[in-house]
Amino acid sequence: MRPVIISVVSAAAICLALATSVWADPIPTGHVGFTALGAATADGSSTGNINTATSFTLMNWISTFSNGIFAGMGSQSFGDVSFNTTIPTSLTFGNSVFGTFTSTSMTVDRSRAGFLTITLVGNWMPGTQGGVTGGPFLTRLDLGLTQTPPNTGFISGSATFATPGRIIPEPPSVVLGLTGLAAGVLVYLNRRRRDTFTVV
Repeated sequence: MRPVIISVVSAAAICLALATSVWADPIPTGHVGFTALGAATADGSSTGNINTATSFTLMNWISTFSNGIFAGMGSQSFGDVSFNTTIPTSLTFGNSVFGTFTSTSMTVDRSRAGFLTITLVGNWMPGTQGGVTGGPFLTRLDLGLTQTPPNTGFISGSATFATPGRIIPEPPSVVLGLTGLAAGVLVYLNRRRRDTFTVV
């Protein structure tokens, strides 16, 4: 019975090792606020309906507050940033100080008139700020657009960038580890059942 227990423990250790090895490098931690100094546009218009539009431009996109590895970083300017909510990889901005963020997925919430929230997960390649090496790192950008009055008014935009973002172990690593764990449990239960029949 002892070899089976060792097998189960070994399988669990392999599962944990596979799930954590993806992030062997230290993950930088910090937040940056962003805002559009100019009126944002929806489908090419500064008064387009944000709740039905798919293409947006954040005019004169700049950074505001910062902390963590970004502490002390002065306000950074990124020009006009455009993206399309039907193309999850369409939002990219950056410079040599902040680095470059590129979206890989977008979750759009249009449930309230005059408000649009978009959660973007993506990759951030560090710039010179904070002395961060390595990358790209999985990060998250929570973007909000507000239109006053709803549907026809001017549009403002702001966001908060966070590293690390939502970190989820790679599915193949988890499946491989759990498969090994399940095999160990089945071997243990099978051997225990055989031992029971032998005693009887």
